Amino acid sequence: MTALKSKTFNSIFTFALLGMLLISLGSCQSKYDRIVKKEMASGKRIDSLQFNLYFGDSKKDFFAKCWELNKKGLIKQGPKNQFVAYELKGTSETSMTHLFYGIFNEEKQMVGLDMEFTYDGWSPWTEKLQSDKLLFVAMDTLKKWYPGNDFFLLENKQLNTPTYVKIDGNRQIIIHAQGDKDVKVTLEDLRHKFPALK
Repeated sequence: MTALKSKTFNSIFTFALLGMLLISLGSCQSKYDRIVKKEMASGKRIDSLQFNLYFGDSKKDFFAKCWELNKKGLIKQGPKNQFVAYELKGTSETSMTHLFYGIFNEEKQMVGLDMEFTYDGWSPWTEKLQSDKLLFVAMDTLKKWYPGNDFFLLENKQLNTPTYVKIDGNRQIIIHAQGDKDVKVTLEDLRHKFPALK
């Protein structure tokens, strides 16, 4: 093999190896990581939340808005004064209570919401009111409140229950059943979670 052929062969081999390395690195990235990067790069910025709340509201604003909603009879105080409660009417069996409370950063600005859904008529022996069924009803409710992309299954072996995520621009919603009764939801601003991707 001449020196020129050897050099050409080595260059092709190096580029092929580099290409395979880049492909393997790209495939190591999870669906979640790819969607976060794509949505954050889209330039879509969503600050408005349910109940006239907004990312960036101060803690004082959050309480003031909740107080006004309470005076109008739209919400009430939740259990142990740790949540705000909103009743979703249905049949006697399918009425739900939606609990929510702001997540605040060090500057006391709202960067998300902790939420729960529970069937009001829940009992351990009523199969259709268990959290694994409520999970999909809650997901449908959230899609109506927060339209855009669909939920997808989060690939995380550390989680011991099926967990779904929905990402629209900077807004992320993560949902999963907790125990037999409750469905837990975290809605958050990805600009706060991943500031480097802003």
